[in-house]
Amino acid sequence: MIRFDEINKDNFYEVLKLEVNESQKNFVSSNVKSLAECYLYRHNNDVFPYAIVIDEIIVGFILIDLDIEEKEFLIWRMMIDKKYQNKGYGKKVILKTIEKAKKMAQFENVTADYVEGNTQMEHLLKTLGFIEVDKDEDNHEIIMSYPLND
Repeated sequence: MIRFDEINKDNFYEVLKLEVNESQKNFVSSNVKSLAECYLYRHNNDVFPYAIVIDEIIVGFILIDLDIEEKEFLIWRMMIDKKYQNKGYGKKVILKTIEKAKKMAQFENVTADYVEGNTQMEHLLKTLGFIEVDKDEDNHEIIMSYPLND
C-alpha cells in the first residue's frame, strides 16, 4: 500500500536523509533544497511536499505544485531513495499522483519533467502514457503531460 504523508516534525529528518544514487544526483535537487523552496512559496498555498510511504517505510519524496490557472497538477520533484529503487515504486507514485489529480475536477493534466539523460524517468513517464509537450532549454528539461480527460 502506498500513501503520501505530509511532511511534519515526525518524518522531516527521515525525508532529509533520503538520497538517490550518485549517478542520479544531477537529475533531481536534494530534498533540503526542495523543502527550502516550499518554505519560499508557502504563502501561495499551491506547493505540497510529501513523504512517499510504502508498507510503513518512507521510501521517497514528492513535491506537488497545483497550477490552477494552467489546470495542471504538477509533479515538481520526485525521488525514490537509492535503497528502494528498481522495485516499481516510481510507477506506483506516478499512478497514485494521477489518481489524486483525477479526484480534483479543476485539473486537465498531470505534468512532470525530467532532465535530459535521465533515461529511467523518461522511460517511466512514456510507459505510463505521458507525452512530450515542451522543452526547457535553459534547464535541459523535457516537459511531459498526461491528459486526465481522455
